[in-house]
Amino acid sequence: MANKIYTVNKIIRMQHCDPGGVVFTPQYFNLFVEAIEDWFREGIGFGFSQMVSEEQQGIPAMKIIAKFYKPSKLGDLLEFRVKVKRLRKQNILIHVEALCGEERRCSGDFLHGFASLKSLSLTDWPTEVFRKLEEYS
Repeated sequence: MANKIYTVNKIIRMQHCDPGGVVFTPQYFNLFVEAIEDWFREGIGFGFSQMVSEEQQGIPAMKIIAKFYKPSKLGDLLEFRVKVKRLRKQNILIHVEALCGEERRCSGDFLHGFASLKSLSLTDWPTEVFRKLEEYS
């Protein structure tokens, strides 16, 4: 099945907010990365602990474009939706959007390479990981 979307809920906590209880914009990037990390672990079966600690590989960010539509506040429950916009042998363009109910709060496109931490250079995705990523593209 192609075009799958991974979803995960995140509650807005005090650590995400400014003193007025509104999400401090840079904190969205932490939430985006958490959603991508959850997706790799739960949706792809290739968690960051395995990828980095065991396989000596990683997904360095190459380009990020984010859009912010409406503020989120302390206590809001955001649903993060993760899907693949483009998949290549050595990189991936991931789209993440966050909604509160049906209201879109923010979105981002994240271009990540797939790299060997030993050689510090891009490398091909493992075959099985690539197949699972294809299900979301």
